Amino acid sequence: MNYEDIYFINSYKRNNHHAIRLRDNLKSLGIKNKNIKIINGYDLQLNPQIKKTKLCFLNFFHFILPEMINSKKNCYYLEDHTIVCDNPDKYEKNNKLVWLGFMKRLSDYIVGAHLVFLHKDLLLELNDEKDSYTPQHMDRFFKSIGEKKGYLQIDYSITKIVEHHSLDLNAIRKNPKNKYFKLK
Repeated sequence: MNYEDIYFINSYKRNNHHAIRLRDNLKSLGIKNKNIKIINGYDLQLNPQIKKTKLCFLNFFHFILPEMINSKKNCYYLEDHTIVCDNPDKYEKNNKLVWLGFMKRLSDYIVGAHLVFLHKDLLLELNDEKDSYTPQHMDRFFKSIGEKKGYLQIDYSITKIVEHHSLDLNAIRKNPKNKYFKLK
């Protein structure tokens, strides 16, 4: 197990209960508390000018990526409504972007950036190129970057989600059956 990887949870203050639940979930899987960071980004109620489709992207680039780079370590990006069902350190990372958590996989799209491993070299590349990216859904961004750079590894998902209010759907999002869900 690599206890040096850092886990960054994308959240906002009003949703902190989900982030704390996820932190405790990770700790129960053997991840050390010192390696889990809750990052509170923009809240749409306080920042209504931000489009909901761009919220996670902006939180990633404005708040999370700088912290990831400062850590000088490999990192995981997590969304606060995620349930991690196995220790991610047990799974092979044969590329710089390893997608370990999503809801479903379509022929041309992956739904949900719930748990994504990002190699420290890729973090530096993202930072160097950040001004060239267009704000978008995080799952679209990660898939696009992973494929464009040849860094994408996606085998199966080790996550589920907490039933929660989805900004995208403007409704309650339930935990769907995921045929790619598989634990070691």
